[in-house]
Amino acid sequence: MAKDIVIETLIIEADREEHIAKHNIKIDEVLEVISGDYVFLQGKLDRWLLIGKTKNERFLTIVVGEREKEYTYGFVTARPSRKEEKSFYQEFTLQGGDENDKS
Repeated sequence: MAKDIVIETLIIEADREEHIAKHNIKIDEVLEVISGDYVFLQGKLDRWLLIGKTKNERFLTIVVGEREKEYTYGFVTARPSRKEEKSFYQEFTLQGGDENDKS
């Protein structure tokens, strides 16, 4: 069974804001996606790719890494989502793909 990614604490290092600015992304947009509906894929180096939309319908892919404490992740980077990532998000959300939905 797939693991759910539940983020209660996101650790954002001081240099990350400048790093994602190169992709024309703001920390507020990252937080919008993380606090909203997103889908996730296993990434490289034991990281997770979170794919979601901002309030302005902008698709972002956010990379996080697990930390020792439960539900705690470190923010690695964010970028505009690739075409296949957008498709994955749309396909998953249109099919009501939340396996935890008990309705």
